[in-house]
Amino acid sequence: MMEYKLIDVAYGALLHDIGKFYQRSKEKSDLTDEEYESTPWNGIYHSHLHSGYTSRFMKESLHLFNEFEMLTSSHHKNENDVYAKIIKKADVIASNIDRQDEEEDTEENNKRGNFITSRLYSVLSEVDFGKDKADAYFMLDNIFSLKDPVTNFTRKDVKESALEYKKLFNGFKKVVEDNNYLYKRVDKVSYDYMYNYMYQYLSTVPASTFGNVKSSVSLFDHSRMTSAIASCIYLNGYDDKMTFNLLEIDVSGIQSFIFKIVEGRETRPGLTKALRGRSILVGLITNLISYAFIHEFGLTQSNILFNSGGGSTILLPSGDDVERRVEEVSKRIRETLYDYFKTDITFVADMILVNEKELHDFKSDLSVKLKEKLGRKKMKKFSDIIAYDKDFFFKKSSNRECKKCGSPSEKNVCDICLWVKEISDIYTKQSNFGVLYDFNDSYLGDYLLRINLNDLNIYFINKADPSKYNEDIYVDSINQFGYGNQKFVNSLVPLKNNKILNFEEIMNLTPLKYGDRKLAILKMDVDNLGGIFAFGLKNKEEKRAQRSFSKYVTMSRLFEYFFSAKISTICKKVSEQINPIVNDPDSNGTLFYINYSGGDDLVIIGSAYSIVMLAKEINKQFSAFTHNKNITISGGIHFQNDKAPIRFGVQRAEDALEKSKTGEKNAITLIDTRVPFEEYEQLLDSVFDIVNDINTGFISRTMVHHIMMNIRDKTLDEYIRLLPKIQYVLYRNKKDENHFIKMKRLFNDVGMTDKNSNEELRLLELKLKLAIMFTREVEEKHVQ
Repeated sequence: MMEYKLIDVAYGALLHDIGKFYQRSKEKSDLTDEEYESTPWNGIYHSHLHSGYTSRFMKESLHLFNEFEMLTSSHHKNENDVYAKIIKKADVIASNIDRQDEEEDTEENNKRGNFITSRLYSVLSEVDFGKDKADAYFMLDNIFSLKDPVTNFTRKDVKESALEYKKLFNGFKKVVEDNNYLYKRVDKVSYDYMYNYMYQYLSTVPASTFGNVKSSVSLFDHSRMTSAIASCIYLNGYDDKMTFNLLEIDVSGIQSFIFKIVEGRETRPGLTKALRGRSILVGLITNLISYAFIHEFGLTQSNILFNSGGGSTILLPSGDDVERRVEEVSKRIRETLYDYFKTDITFVADMILVNEKELHDFKSDLSVKLKEKLGRKKMKKFSDIIAYDKDFFFKKSSNRECKKCGSPSEKNVCDICLWVKEISDIYTKQSNFGVLYDFNDSYLGDYLLRINLNDLNIYFINKADPSKYNEDIYVDSINQFGYGNQKFVNSLVPLKNNKILNFEEIMNLTPLKYGDRKLAILKMDVDNLGGIFAFGLKNKEEKRAQRSFSKYVTMSRLFEYFFSAKISTICKKVSEQINPIVNDPDSNGTLFYINYSGGDDLVIIGSAYSIVMLAKEINKQFSAFTHNKNITISGGIHFQNDKAPIRFGVQRAEDALEKSKTGEKNAITLIDTRVPFEEYEQLLDSVFDIVNDINTGFISRTMVHHIMMNIRDKTLDEYIRLLPKIQYVLYRNKKDENHFIKMKRLFNDVGMTDKNSNEELRLLELKLKLAIMFTREVEEKHVQ
């Protein structure tokens, strides 16, 4: 009998259903007698035929002809081996479906081929709070060329559907077979490569397609969830009592750390680089904390279920010593962070025990309970630090300070600011690279940059060298690095000759015809995200339950994909529309400085006009990605002089975002005026009508400014009393009858609809302010 280790269980569980991918590339089953041995036999026919294709793949592509292959591929059979029982149990918990649908994977049903013609149903289409939504499906694709889901999906015939699968599967098979580290190996290196390849090729492959159900969990997400659960079962010891710990981490101090920058004449040239580097460093620290916990238990990246810039959720085993070990890791990491960041960055962590039903159902009360425990921890987050450094509050700070961030430092520039600069350079100038987390000072390979935090190390590498890796090392694959945990990173910032532009230069990228030289800061995030995860997936009368942890994992990954990968494409599209010159060889195709974009939110900086247009396009693209009015996004825009402190501007953009979230949400707030996104495009059309009339000389910019100043902050009654004066000004400055009538209607229509009249007046004021902002001041005759 095989002597199996944790990595054997994790890797076997990751591969357990890989045969589904292979099987669907065939119009009909072509299993050999030997491969049928991996499938269950009920005395009449074989079921779970994909198990035979799992066996074929492991032999053909991985050259595994051993008990590991046999037990992994035949896990659906009633094996007595504990290894096979662990994988089978983890599979059931992860899928949370009536297993009858896979029992339909028979020779007879294979002849019909219906399971090949199905495609991945968007889990975002399942979110339902009573508003309109469409059934959307993802087509088969590599994750790096993923397209928006379509709503007009019709099944193709079996032959064409199988050919689509074959094309994608052959790409997967080739990268696997070309990699010597996957040849006859079962270890962490082979796991990390396979995990990355499966993310690339299996993210649009539905996990299950039998039983006429809409499968909204990808085969990749199901596989990694199964791997995570199986690893915990192995550590717990297999028995009928299946319990797990859900650990949640919350990092605090993020915004204050990012904007801890001295904004003066001397430091301003490096401000953009510092903002970006600090934003990235916070994300790296969150990753480091998450990896520290799974390293403690020897787990893989599959056990990090969710990970955003400010926290993560991790699946852990439930042994007697788990709580003690979690506390020890928490204390050690917090003390390390304190040594380097003092109280600027810290975190709290807490967990709850769940059984298998609670895990696969993932009811909202569990999430609420965990949040409440974290909330109590936050109230005393520095209690252990006070014990660690009793003299901190009585120490005298250094007489010298870092000129970049103002922290006490004997050097002109502190170590953190030096790291920040180098990190920013790497993320800006390297398209694809790896971030390596080392927990035992064991990495001896080459690197671009090392960040040393006591016994913890973060390395930046431009080439994977698994011969230098061991079980103490975790790697993030940035963009298309190709090894480890896949991460999409928005490294898009305006460059000229490979140099990051400052904010004044960024403003100047927008042509003069688009108006005043003002800087704008856009902050956006998904509305009701907590509610979406807690209550969005409702139980329906289908063959499978709507709620499952696998669905939430898939949903979280889709949001992360939109904000991490798709935003760059949107920024480039809008940039090219405004100024095609950004695509010249010396530039990099963007007008926008992405300070942060990931998880479910973003902060982007650009010129006033470009940011206003970008917000419109992001909302449009987000709607096309979700096809669901129950899932919306809101934003806030703050305009300022490019010399004004950025940290204050971001806070004001945050305040504007909060105003957008009053009422029905799905709105944008700019110049203290809230506009529902469904009205935003129409409002901008009206603004550009005024802009065009100013630019063509039919109306005067000075006149528009004069009227705007007169109606600013007025009530409706005050406005009505002003209306004759406004009409007189329009008449005296009339240059064309049609334009005069159009402008007159613009002012007369306020208060004539069912809308709140004061809100209409504020929208009119906003239109005039934007029209003034989007035009240039020229010498004009005095307005009468």
